[in-house]
Amino acid sequence: MPNALIFDVDGVLADTEPISVRTLSRAFKQEHDLDVRVEDSIPFMGRTAAKHIIGIAKQYGVHDTTDIPHLIQLHEDLFDGEVSATTDLVIAPSRDLLYTIAGLDDWVVGLATSSTRTRSELTIRTCGIDDSVLNAWLTGSDITKAKPDPEIYLAAALALGTPPANCVVIEDSVAGVTAAKAAGMTCIALTGTFGGESLRHADRIVDTLADINTTMLHDLLHEASLAKS
Repeated sequence: MPNALIFDVDGVLADTEPISVRTLSRAFKQEHDLDVRVEDSIPFMGRTAAKHIIGIAKQYGVHDTTDIPHLIQLHEDLFDGEVSATTDLVIAPSRDLLYTIAGLDDWVVGLATSSTRTRSELTIRTCGIDDSVLNAWLTGSDITKAKPDPEIYLAAALALGTPPANCVVIEDSVAGVTAAKAAGMTCIALTGTFGGESLRHADRIVDTLADINTTMLHDLLHEASLAKS
């Protein structure tokens, strides 16, 4: 039975989170003349765009819930427009790592992102990643409960044909780390969106994915196995 490496997308494979925050701010400015601060978005990183927008709306006193679907669509359109105008969003070490692990006989690779299927496909295409190397690709469109709920990671393990205990997840958000650990998986946290202290519940914290190699992955799974025995 193979081991699995599962990547989050935004902030791990793709440098899209600044674009997401920027275009969300533009949506609220355009519709409600509100100046949403970057720091207001931090608690919602790793969650769905809908939860992000609803959270910001509540924070700024936008109580008209009938406007939320329009804000979500406007944000999606603004995000798609900016991503489409970008030549390459990939965080280079992550693509190299993905291809390296995908080339191993005893590993499979997958994606598990809170983004919608449409947004995720645009992001991966802009990153220049060949999706034929992926053994599974789960998005927010495939689940009913978003991170920090473990549903997306449990669904990814099922799609990969690998038990959660054999899975290593790479995440960059508190919600993502919580979801991976709740799914019974080993988790590597990448700093950037959050600092190391916020990500302390991960099994390993790195500042760059260039620090990750097959030896580390095998060691982490071995340590997890010993801890459970």
